[in-house]
Amino acid sequence: VQQCCYEMKGGKDGGNAKGEDSFHLENVFLIDLCSGRGLTTALGGALHDDDDNDDGNGNSSNNFFLSIDRMLPHTVPHFLQDGENRKYLSRDVMSETLFAELQEIVSEQLDLDRTPILVGMHLCGVLSERAVEFFERIPSIKGIVLSPCCLPKRHEQKKGITKFAKGKVDYDFLGSNEENGELYNYFKWNHYLKEMMSKSTPHVNSFTDDEMHTEKNAVVVGIRK
Repeated sequence: VQQCCYEMKGGKDGGNAKGEDSFHLENVFLIDLCSGRGLTTALGGALHDDDDNDDGNGNSSNNFFLSIDRMLPHTVPHFLQDGENRKYLSRDVMSETLFAELQEIVSEQLDLDRTPILVGMHLCGVLSERAVEFFERIPSIKGIVLSPCCLPKRHEQKKGITKFAKGKVDYDFLGSNEENGELYNYFKWNHYLKEMMSKSTPHVNSFTDDEMHTEKNAVVVGIRK
């Protein structure tokens, strides 16, 4: 998210925002898609609570965090319960009706001078494609931060639910190692998502984040300038 905001504020495409000591979220509407237990939303809401970010002149960070997942509201942790700067929405992300609903929510947040950014952390299979579809179909979403997880399931590839297909692994190059073969296709999947995202905006970058404690640490960032 920091990288996305850095580039939206005029930072060089592909540049590194980690060195920006003065960086902080401001006027952001963060959509945490497939939030699970909502750690991203909880941390964002706590770290950017309006009361804690008031500069003494009545000015706040003006951020809002929305978690979306299919867990029933009464099953989510207490820190995800609706608050002044956060909300949980119990929805099926694969439902077609969510597009219209989210479009309306995004419009309301734009009226409050917030910049919508879609976040998908470790989304499994076709859920990553779904995140890119939201970005494509709702132009008012100005940025997307996507970290894919596992590949689409085999039956999803066979039935045409996704156009992605695993590549033939060159084990002579990678080494006769099943783990290397899995990583080969993981990064092939990441490249597929990057190309898919590029249809909506030319400002797309992909990198690996060494702070993730996994070899599947690819991140794709897309912004509309």
